[in-house]
Amino acid sequence: MLAFHPLKQDLASPARLAGLLREAKEVLQKRGMASMEQYGDMLQWGLSREDGVWRKMHVFHPDWCSFDDRFWGTIHYHAGWIRGTVLAGHLEHYTYRAEADPAGDRFHEGKAYRLTKHTHQHAAGTVYELPARVPHWMKPIALTLTYFEEQDTDEVSDLVNPASEEIDEHRWTQEQADALLPELLDLIDARLASLALVA
Repeated sequence: MLAFHPLKQDLASPARLAGLLREAKEVLQKRGMASMEQYGDMLQWGLSREDGVWRKMHVFHPDWCSFDDRFWGTIHYHAGWIRGTVLAGHLEHYTYRAEADPAGDRFHEGKAYRLTKHTHQHAAGTVYELPARVPHWMKPIALTLTYFEEQDTDEVSDLVNPASEEIDEHRWTQEQADALLPELLDLIDARLASLALVA
């Protein structure tokens, strides 16, 4: 069953943010930009697992696609709980209450649902948490770097799709994404400098 719970938000401590930003900078300097082909709407780097939790780093840019949730392959849920920390930039985060409805326009496991969208703003420093099986979707407002944790479960995450298989247009090439690396490193340095002033 799809679930709905209010999204929990808090602020990470400056020390926590600085540690995650330094880890992100080291990953970028060693590995460069991740593959644009994997998702098209974000870049993802896998990090070392800790205590049965998948750890990842994500980068979003508002020009990579329209980030319109009417498309196939956008709204999804995770089989376990998730926790994200916005290290730099800004995200709009949408969660959806899914109610079974024969006239609904979204489908999951052969059942029709009607979705109600809830919008949350995540500025840099925000930590958000969602329990398992809550449909959600992200839209970046600026170049955005996040740290992401996900519970490791035996169940597979899935999509909540419209009947149409129209897919959002992914607009950027790998070369364009690679060219963002200096800007991203500068963004991290600026965030670290601002956190040093707070500490």
